[in-house]
Amino acid sequence: SLAPDLSPPLALAPGARERPQKRAPAAERPPRRAMMRPSALVAVRRSQVIAAANRRFRAAAGPTAALHSGGCRCLRCSRSPVAASGARRFCAGVSFQHPEEHTMIRDLAVRFVDDFLMPLEPALLEREASGKLLRLSLEEQSSLKDKCKELGLWGLDLPEEFGGVDLPNTALVIIDEELGRTIVPFTFPPDSPNLHMMKEACNEKQRERYMLPYSRGETVSAIGISEPGAGSDPRRMQCKAVKKGDYWVINGTKIWITRGDTMDHVILMAQADPGDGSNGGITAFFVDAGTPGLTVSREIRMLGGQVTYELVLEDCKVPAANLLGEVGKGFAPMQTRLTRRRLEMAAWSIGISRRALEMMVQQANQRVLFGSKLADKQAIQWWVADLATKIHATRLMALDCAWKQDQGMDVKTEASMLKFFATEMATDAVDKSMQAWGAMGMCKDMPLHILASEIRTMRIYDGPSEVHRMVVARSLLKGFWAL
Repeated sequence: SLAPDLSPPLALAPGARERPQKRAPAAERPPRRAMMRPSALVAVRRSQVIAAANRRFRAAAGPTAALHSGGCRCLRCSRSPVAASGARRFCAGVSFQHPEEHTMIRDLAVRFVDDFLMPLEPALLEREASGKLLRLSLEEQSSLKDKCKELGLWGLDLPEEFGGVDLPNTALVIIDEELGRTIVPFTFPPDSPNLHMMKEACNEKQRERYMLPYSRGETVSAIGISEPGAGSDPRRMQCKAVKKGDYWVINGTKIWITRGDTMDHVILMAQADPGDGSNGGITAFFVDAGTPGLTVSREIRMLGGQVTYELVLEDCKVPAANLLGEVGKGFAPMQTRLTRRRLEMAAWSIGISRRALEMMVQQANQRVLFGSKLADKQAIQWWVADLATKIHATRLMALDCAWKQDQGMDVKTEASMLKFFATEMATDAVDKSMQAWGAMGMCKDMPLHILASEIRTMRIYDGPSEVHRMVVARSLLKGFWAL
């Protein structure tokens, strides 16, 4: 009988010890399964049923199903009998370990930042403190670019057929994180977001004329999206391009243009009017520097020694061959560019936060206040714990978004979440680090004020936090996205 024996045990005399019972001979013992509790028997039977059902499922689904099981949330596994049974298992296709070659490139980026960028910080801080721009000299830029080519850090996301490494976004975010640790304004060339936009929309002639020289570092590319009255809402864009024969005539103003003084061309967004009654809409164009009608109207000084420019186009004639993509379909490649930039910004924010946290820990372990170190104060300990937790969470968010982007998924909602969460997290990290350093944190001899300025501008660039929150909320409220 499998019914449990509920009779009370016999009482032992005081001081007596229970003697172990002798094990019955094997011939007299009941079968092992009969000795199990009912719950154990049910578990064994259930596992056998699940295993048999899963074998039938894998045989029907093919060899790739062997990588999946009941705990996986992919479409294939959601149809599995294992999933229906509620079994908790893991999918072998999920891993938090980067391939060895990606880790090696990340380690190379770490050494590049430590050995070649960090030593430039004192000179840059001195330039900014004296009222100059926080910029590398032409000699410094040339030396760093040569070092990138020498070390294999050039064209990390450029396809191999164009001489690049063709790294996925999951590798790029861990590399960009390292660049965020320094105030030196340098990214591994060429600038990734514009490159992604060109890869998305260039035809063969444009690849030869614009993309390939840019990928080799021979040209400088700028982007013109925002206008004085149209920033976060591109539908308010007033810059117009009207088709006249073999040219597009563009009129309008673009603002907040990075590298406007050194660009060889600008990828410019405008409302197109084909002139033949067909639909227009937001369209992208290559506009070469020096094109008649294109002028750099003013320099705009920004926080932290940064600078942007305003461009004015007056009857600027652009050849029809300079149309990038299709008329009225400029938003799609622009969105590709923006998603890549938001991943970059998130990674930079993680790097900024790490630098701020490291500086806070350094100060906490050396500064004595009222008889004990800052590290012994609960307030500081909670700052350290909270920031470390947020950095870890943001890194996982960034990798999740990057992986989905690599799979070709729509990550607009994830990118918006990541953009405001990462930049606001870094803002908090820098502010608390400055607070821990006290008056020293206000000095221009230290990099904290530059980190603070950088992250403050990033909460505006490529969409302010409020607009990204609106995107996330709208996606959930309208059923476009779900957790």
